[in-house]
Amino acid sequence: MTKNQVGNTSTGTIKLGGTASSINSQVKVVENNNGLIAVEFSFPISSSFSGTVDGIGNALYGEDFNKYKSSFIDSSGNFKGKFKFKNSSEGVAIVNASGKQAVIMKYDVNVGDKWTYTKKNGKIANYKVTKKSTTDDYDYGSLKIKTVQVERTSSEPGVTKIIYIGNHKFGLIGIEMYLEDGSVVKYTIS
Repeated sequence: MTKNQVGNTSTGTIKLGGTASSINSQVKVVENNNGLIAVEFSFPISSSFSGTVDGIGNALYGEDFNKYKSSFIDSSGNFKGKFKFKNSSEGVAIVNASGKQAVIMKYDVNVGDKWTYTKKNGKIANYKVTKKSTTDDYDYGSLKIKTVQVERTSSEPGVTKIIYIGNHKFGLIGIEMYLEDGSVVKYTIS
């Protein structure tokens, strides 16, 4: 996939709840080792957004976020993280530091399909396909595309569920994080 090439940069928008305010972010591929890619993800943290940063950090990095929070937030208050994953025409898997893959997206699936992943701390993440387009019904830039949506129940503090949105040609294109306080953080990758 073109998105997997080293140096490829994508931008994204983070929206909090239904508000019009959004935060622009950057995602850059910094290495590709036989399809295992590493990306750097960064965005500024506004004062209105600082309360949800812990939920996002915990969802992306688990217990390591709180333990090493200062390594994720720079002196200017910007979030900066690096993570590894596989992004292919078959699906998307996040890869942890020990190389274990957590499949978060599959494209050759049907609504209702389920799978699980046991995390390092023994907690189980449950994944379920909640939507699979049969027509081009999702706005992606100037295109309409088919998508698959996978819901993950969350055991991270502050987060109730995460919905991953993907497309077999473009990979992971969106993440929706539902927080315990009722707010929703939407991240769209363009």
